[in-house]
Amino acid sequence: MAFERRLEAVVIGPGKPGQLRVALGRGEHQFVADIPFGLLQPSLGIPNSEFVAVVKGREFVRIEPAGRIWLTIQNQIRAILNVAWDPIGVADVVDDEYDMYIGQIYALLATHPAEQTIADHLLRIELERMGLTGTPMKRLLGVAASLRNLQLPSLGKSWLAV
Repeated sequence: MAFERRLEAVVIGPGKPGQLRVALGRGEHQFVADIPFGLLQPSLGIPNSEFVAVVKGREFVRIEPAGRIWLTIQNQIRAILNVAWDPIGVADVVDDEYDMYIGQIYALLATHPAEQTIADHLLRIELERMGLTGTPMKRLLGVAASLRNLQLPSLGKSWLAV
């Protein structure tokens, strides 16, 4: 099942007719896609233009208006999920394994929930989405405390309504 993620994007030149060739992501996860001109702002139509893209799988969905702010949020939450949580035990090999949960977690954190609420959310993900038996609650509460202590930038109320 594909999910939305936000990736750094750089225009690398013309693509197929009516499209631009864009490098999406970084490092070993980077891939190249042809994106129709009409989906990008005219100012991005030149090589080396940078933006943040929302992709689903390897398909371009849209430009992320919050751009760099979202990447900051994503990187901070990802670091906690990969180091403190990692219920599958693969984050050292697949660093974006839990990215599909970042948007939900950010939305939850923006409501200033209790640590128990965050821990319950993580446990639900493990049980319902991953089919695991569940991390002990004491550990989940530690992960929740780490997430609550993040100093995340705000994307505003309009983002939470999406």
